[in-house]
Amino acid sequence: MANEQGKPDYDVCLSFAGKQREYVEQVAAKLKSAGIRVFYDDYEKVALWGKDLYEHLDYVYGSSAQYCILFASKEYADKVWTNHERRSAQARALMAHSEYVLPVRFDDTEIPGIRHTIGYLDAKALSPESLAQMVTQKLGPRVRRNFLPPGPDLLFEALEIIDDGDREDALAVARDFMGVLQRMTSEERKLVAYLFGNSCPTDLPENVHQNLDLIRRTIGWAPQQIIDTMQGLRSLGFFSEIRADEDHGDNVLVCQWNDMTIGSGVTDFAMENSTRLAAEMIQLAIGHFCEGCADKFIEALDFSRLSSVTSENHE
Repeated sequence: MANEQGKPDYDVCLSFAGKQREYVEQVAAKLKSAGIRVFYDDYEKVALWGKDLYEHLDYVYGSSAQYCILFASKEYADKVWTNHERRSAQARALMAHSEYVLPVRFDDTEIPGIRHTIGYLDAKALSPESLAQMVTQKLGPRVRRNFLPPGPDLLFEALEIIDDGDREDALAVARDFMGVLQRMTSEERKLVAYLFGNSCPTDLPENVHQNLDLIRRTIGWAPQQIIDTMQGLRSLGFFSEIRADEDHGDNVLVCQWNDMTIGSGVTDFAMENSTRLAAEMIQLAIGHFCEGCADKFIEALDFSRLSSVTSENHE
C-alpha cells in the first residue's frame, strides 16, 4: 500500500527474531539516520499500541515497504510471529513477481520459501553499518519527503558553528523553519525558496534581498503578486519590504525571517541568525540543481544535503 504521494509507507521493513535484536537495532539506527523510512518494531510502539497485531503486521510486511529485509536464523525459523511476517512478505513477492525479500543470514538454518540459491548477505561477515550502507545502495537514488537530517554537519559548517550549544540552538531553529515551510502552499514555498536560495549574501545575517524585476522574470509572477504573497507570510515570521536601489534605479525586495514558533524559546542564536540559517538551508538543499530539480526538492522538503551522511543517493 502507498501513502498519499503514491510511494510505500516505508523504504524497508525488518523481520527478525529477538535474539538478533542487538544487531538489527544498530542496522535500524543507521538506516534511520540516513533518512531511510524503516519499519522497526521499537520505533512503532505507539503506533502498534491497541492494534490487532496479526492483521497490522500482515499489512506492514505484505504491503507497506519497498523491500523486506529478513534476518534468517534458527531462532527466526522457530518463532510464530516471524513466520507470520515471512508468509506475508513472501505473498507480496509472489504477487509482485519481483524481488522483495532480501535475506541476511546469521546461520544456515533452512527458512521455508527462502532457497539457498537466492542471493543473500552473511551477517557474520558484515557490521551493522556496512549492511546499512548496502541497503542504502540497494534502494538507490530517491527524494526524501519532509526530511531534516538529525546531524546537519554541512549546515553547521556553512554557518561556521563549532560550539555544541550553538549547534543545538541551530538545529532547533532549523526544525522550526522546516515546520514553517510545511505550513506554506506550494506557490509560497517556491517564492521563498527562490528568494532565499538566490539572494545576494552581502547583507546576511540581517536580511536577504533580490531585484524585484529579476524575481518577476524568473518565476513569472506580477510584482504585486510577489509583494502580496510575502506580506501574507508575516504570521510565519517573514517580514519584507520594497526598497529603492538608487544606484540602479530598480526596486529590491528585502526580507527577514524571525523564528516565531510557539514554544521554540528565543535564544541569542535565533535572534541573530534565523535569516542566515534559513538561507543556508535552502541554498544547501538546492545548490547545483537545475530549476526543475530544485523545485522538486523544495516541494518534497528534502534537506538531505544538509548532512554529509545523507547528501548522496538523490534522484
